[in-house]
Amino acid sequence: MEAITRHSISVATDQAVRLWALSSAEYPKHHEPLINSLVANTLDITSIFALNCRRALEILPPKEKFPLDTPRWIWTPSTTEARVTDLWDATNRIIHAQRLLIGLEKTPDHLSVIDGESVFMPYIQAETDRRELAFIDPFALAHAFLYGALPRLLKTAENNRPAKN
Repeated sequence: MEAITRHSISVATDQAVRLWALSSAEYPKHHEPLINSLVANTLDITSIFALNCRRALEILPPKEKFPLDTPRWIWTPSTTEARVTDLWDATNRIIHAQRLLIGLEKTPDHLSVIDGESVFMPYIQAETDRRELAFIDPFALAHAFLYGALPRLLKTAENNRPAKN
């Protein structure tokens, strides 16, 4: 396995863990500096993750799919945009995005541990020059990589190690 691929697996793993953490938390709705930092960091982390994840996925068979089927939050979009359901499709949309938006929704009162109104991040929206705006669950994105793609990538890396003499 090439050094760039090993590096991309490592970077994608680090960014997936960060994305997992950011998408698992709730945030005080009216703390503007915190919300602005959340949005900026999520955009950076998502972009870095997608590029490195996609590079790493290139070594796996193209028909191998990793579904985005493990949400952290239960939510229903209020619009009709599609939900992205596959890791490859999600990373492709993020890499080629002409619009990349971070979605914040009100935390249900019975789940909130923050005084006052709070929000959580159940989705990212991506639109490319060829694909319409669609929802991507950031937690499911991280989960699909960490529990689906990463074990396969590590196994492939192990199988491609040169034999010891």
